[in-house]
Amino acid sequence: MRSLWRAETGFFLVLTAILIVGGRSRLFRDPGTFWHIVTGQRILQAREFLHADPYSCTFFGQRWVPYEWLGECVMAGLYAVGGFDTLLWASAVILAALYTWIAHRLLAVGLHGLMVTGVILLTLATSTSHFHVRPHIVSIIFLALTFAWLNDYEARRIDWRRLWWLVPLFVVWTNIHGGVLGGLGTMLLVLGGWVVYRLLGCETPGPLWGFSVLTIACGLTVFINPYGADLPRTWIEIMRMDYLPRMIVEHAPLDPRRLDGLLVLGWGGVYLATLAGTWPRWPRITWLVPLVWLVLACERIRHAPLFAVTAALAWADLWPHTRWAAWLARHRPDLYQVPSQPRSFPRRALMMPVCLVALAVILQAAGIGWPILGRGWARLDPSRWPLELLPELRAYAAARPLGTPIFNDYNHGGFLIWFTPSLRVFVDDRCEVYGNDWLREFDDAMKHHPERIEAWARQWGFDHALVEAGSPMDDYLRSAAAWVEVRRSEPAVLFRRREAQESVP
Repeated sequence: MRSLWRAETGFFLVLTAILIVGGRSRLFRDPGTFWHIVTGQRILQAREFLHADPYSCTFFGQRWVPYEWLGECVMAGLYAVGGFDTLLWASAVILAALYTWIAHRLLAVGLHGLMVTGVILLTLATSTSHFHVRPHIVSIIFLALTFAWLNDYEARRIDWRRLWWLVPLFVVWTNIHGGVLGGLGTMLLVLGGWVVYRLLGCETPGPLWGFSVLTIACGLTVFINPYGADLPRTWIEIMRMDYLPRMIVEHAPLDPRRLDGLLVLGWGGVYLATLAGTWPRWPRITWLVPLVWLVLACERIRHAPLFAVTAALAWADLWPHTRWAAWLARHRPDLYQVPSQPRSFPRRALMMPVCLVALAVILQAAGIGWPILGRGWARLDPSRWPLELLPELRAYAAARPLGTPIFNDYNHGGFLIWFTPSLRVFVDDRCEVYGNDWLREFDDAMKHHPERIEAWARQWGFDHALVEAGSPMDDYLRSAAAWVEVRRSEPAVLFRRREAQESVP
């Protein structure tokens, strides 16, 4: 039994429980989750890739590149197995596996389990604000793998030829999420740092020409996809949309008054203090990479998980080389001591986690209700999604022809795409579809000029509107003579134009 239980086993089970219980509703708070599943279902059912917008009335039929198509197909497949419960479990398991792997690397350098627990909890807390059931989770995983391999290569724990496994990894990454650009950027940063160190006469891993060829090969993988150059062009287009930080919280700069901002700064302080402990020794280039991700996290808080995992991996590698580690080994050997032999990964200890995951999948696929493990555990938060309005929305959709337009705010587009697929939304969170200028105009109208909805109604022909409760648009529609409130819920309100057919709810 001892061979089936190691510290890593405990980390995995506890982290999985935290994510499954704590993320029961929280992991489903992003509107993109809904249309990602629908897009994957469309691709799998039609057995062909989408090339035009099928969801909105404002840009229907115009060119659209679903650049996360592979991740969306995987999400659709997981949903087919056990609904939202399987999606929740898949997200929680891969994230728990990632942080357990980081814990293993921390244990391997000789840290006591209590210290490892503290580092992992801080890393997890810094990341959780951007945990959603979406393909971007894969970017967190793949960046961690890329960075760890670069770290191991610089420490001469692996040969440079093993890094060629990054090429197929980047091919898969390209077709799942645009975060592959972060992986390429990390490789370029490391290569540039090694070139500078070589010029300064410092020791660097070699050969640099081989790593340069590898970096170029990984860069070319962005063109291995069904959409060719249009796919990376879409990533760049989104990155250049300067209005997104004003409109979307995850694109906004770090706010030190918010908890997620404080956690980034706190973990950043721990990382910097540990890095300072290596002075006057020249730090390895990979130890410095988290500095760049820290700056990027300050510019856009969505990069917080990427900073958190790279900092944790770098921390595990640089800790034994700090004066703090030397002091702790002398005065508190119970908390840290240099390991006498390398710590192997406990493969036999994977048996219990694998059996648990298999049991959950079996229960969910069979439709058996069971707390945490089976069907019915995952739930949508009624304070986030207007579930109370579904009877009215579905009745309206059933009474109108396919493709009937409906007005909605930005955050409820995905909700409508999922629950009322016969309606065409006014907007959703696919920023690349609507463009920077259109989103700026829309956001300005929603916040400062809600009366523009009248011109939009004449232009697009909608007679129902789903808007955020308590918003300026809600206030306007309640006072406008041309609109009548159908029903109100905590997150949103449904309105109908007075001249709409009386037979429609």
